[in-house]
Parts: sequence; C-alpha cells; structure tokens
Amino acid sequence: MYLIFNRIKVRDEHLNEFLDGVKIHANHSNNESGCVRYEVLQDISDPQMIFLYEVFEDETAFKLHQTHDYYKEWMEKSKLWRHSEERIRHVLDYIYSPEKEYKAK
Repeated sequence: MYLIFNRIKVRDEHLNEFLDGVKIHANHSNNESGCVRYEVLQDISDPQMIFLYEVFEDETAFKLHQTHDYYKEWMEKSKLWRHSEERIRHVLDYIYSPEKEYKAK
C-alpha cells in the first residue's frame, strides 16, 4: 500500500468552493482502480484546515492518479485557494491496521 496524508490550509474566502470541489475530486479518485481509499477531513476547531488521507495500491497507482485530467484540472483550479506555505505532505507505512486488507509491517 502507498499512503499519503496531506494537510492543507485553505484561504477563508475560498473555503466553500474548495470543499465543493474536493468532494468531487475525492469521488473521482475513489473510482480509480488503483485507489483503495481517498478521504477528506476538516478540522473542527479550524475549518480552513483540510486533511486528505489517500491510500493507493502502490506508488505506481498514485502516479497514475496524478495523470488523470480531473486531477490536473483540480490542482490548477484550486492552487490559489490554498496557503502553499502551510501545506504538509507525508508518505506513510502501516504499523498496525485492524482492517485485514491492509498489510502492517
């Protein structure tokens, strides 16, 4: 599995647009054959802080995800809606997961 955890700070004036668009983007992503799960989360105490939890079968599936037209269009459309200096991206490995389809180390 290839896991990515993104933290994105969205500009207040674009929050509603971002939330509407990221839901569509996540739906497209979840329909990809190599995508296991693509979740969007919002911080309760700071609604402008959005987290993406992305699980792909492998790095190749993730790289394929980045080639889709809807991915490129979403990234271009939303790039000015984000505080780029506050974006943090982590690639992770499972240590433990209760879900059997995930392989823990």
